[in-house]
This record gives sequence, structure tokens and C-alpha cells, in this order.
Amino acid sequence: MRTSQAEQPRSFASASVPKRLGNGEWELTAGPDWAQGRTLFGGLVGAAVAEAMTDLVPTDLSLRTLSISFAGPISPGSAQINTHLDKTGTATAFAGATVTQDGSIRTRAQAVFARTRESTIEVLPPTPEIDTSFDESPVMPYLEGIVPVCMQHFEIRWGLGDFPFTGSSRGTLGGYCRHQEPASGVGAVLGLLDCWPPAVLPMATGPTAASTVSWTAHILRDPPADPSAWYTFRYDTVAAEQGYATIVGTLSCDGEAIAWSEQLAAVYA
Repeated sequence: MRTSQAEQPRSFASASVPKRLGNGEWELTAGPDWAQGRTLFGGLVGAAVAEAMTDLVPTDLSLRTLSISFAGPISPGSAQINTHLDKTGTATAFAGATVTQDGSIRTRAQAVFARTRESTIEVLPPTPEIDTSFDESPVMPYLEGIVPVCMQHFEIRWGLGDFPFTGSSRGTLGGYCRHQEPASGVGAVLGLLDCWPPAVLPMATGPTAASTVSWTAHILRDPPADPSAWYTFRYDTVAAEQGYATIVGTLSCDGEAIAWSEQLAAVYA
């Protein structure tokens, strides 16, 4: 049963932590300030299910990959998270979760947790290349009724590519971002990975709807401890046709790539 919506805006750090109801059962509660169109902000949902699944695995295993399918919108208010542990090995663990609301499944998630170990092979991922320096990148204001409501919780400086719906020839965007209220940890990283619009939207010639169908996030290394740190993000469209776009992005901090994202988005243009 859906509960009443929160009256006051809640920070990402608090809204992304679900309430334990029982063994493998949790409750996610977020108010209308976390709405993204018809649903809750996907990065918030991702952080909440990751938090719930983390409770299933040994503490020395860290989240490495989170894959989510968004089967339906989650309305602001209350939703239920159910988690299960698929397998635990010597170095990895596999867990799953579903998010339901009003008796129907809205989201499915799978997670891989792993224990770090020494290796003779090391390939350092490239950090995002941004056209404009931090100081020269304009701060994006929160414009009520124009940008999703959830964007009031983030600070963004636009440093790469054209704005959405401008008929650009480039399916690339990016810049600098952080949480409006300080937040740290893997959950905070998941939120920042999803706070940018799909990189295909600058190619649209006018306002058009888009929605995430599936999203996979890879955590490459431990995020910085500073909850006020600025991150650099670049989003590139790999392919777009027949109403769908595949988009990949890299999030870095202080010259080190922290996380990588792949998104399948439905585009109604």
C-alpha cells in the first residue's frame, strides 16, 4: 500500500537509504521532489536497491556492477524492495532485487559484488575529455517546469556539447556535477551517473520525451571520501535508431575514472 508523500524535500543521502521491514524486505520512500517525469529518479532507485542488496553479502565485498530494468514508473510515495542472494563464492557474490508498488513489479535489479585482489594486469580507463574548464562552464539553474523536479538536488556545470532539443549534430554532452547536499559512497556515485539527460537529446529538434529502459553501472574504484567533491562526466551516444539509443558515460574525480555507465533509452522523436 502506498504511503503519503513526504512533505519536505529530503537529501539524496537520506532518501536513498531504504527502511528495513524484515528479512530481505525493505521500503523505499521518496517525495515528489524526487520525481523525474512520471517516475522517481532512477539514480535514487538504483542507490536504494544497491543499499538493500549490500546487506546480503559479506562486508569485505564491494559493489562492482549494478544492472537495472525499469519495467514501469514508480510514483512518489512508498514502494517495496525485495532482495535475494543468488550465490556467494570465494571472491564474488550475486544478488537480485525487485521493486513493487501497488502490487505490480516496477523495477528488477541484479548486482555483482567482489573482493579486490592483487593482479599483474592493469588497464586504467581514460578520464572524460571536456571542452570547457570548470570555471568557464556555466552553472545550470533549476528551472521549475522545464527540467525534471529531481534536478533541484544536483549542481551541474555544463562543459561539453549542446543543450537538449537544439537539433545538434552531436550526441554528446557532459561537464561537472555534485550533489546539492553533500553525499558520499557508492550510492552517491550512482546518483551522479544518472543525473544527466540522455546524450541523444541534443539531437532532437524540439522537446521530446525519453525514458530509460535499462541501465548498467560499473563501479571501477572506491569513490572519494569528500562528500562535496566535484566529479567530471561525459556521456556519448553509441548508436540511435528505431526509437532507441545506447549511451555510455564515464564519471571521474581528480583525474581518476570512478564509474562507467551504459544506458538503453527509448526516444520518442
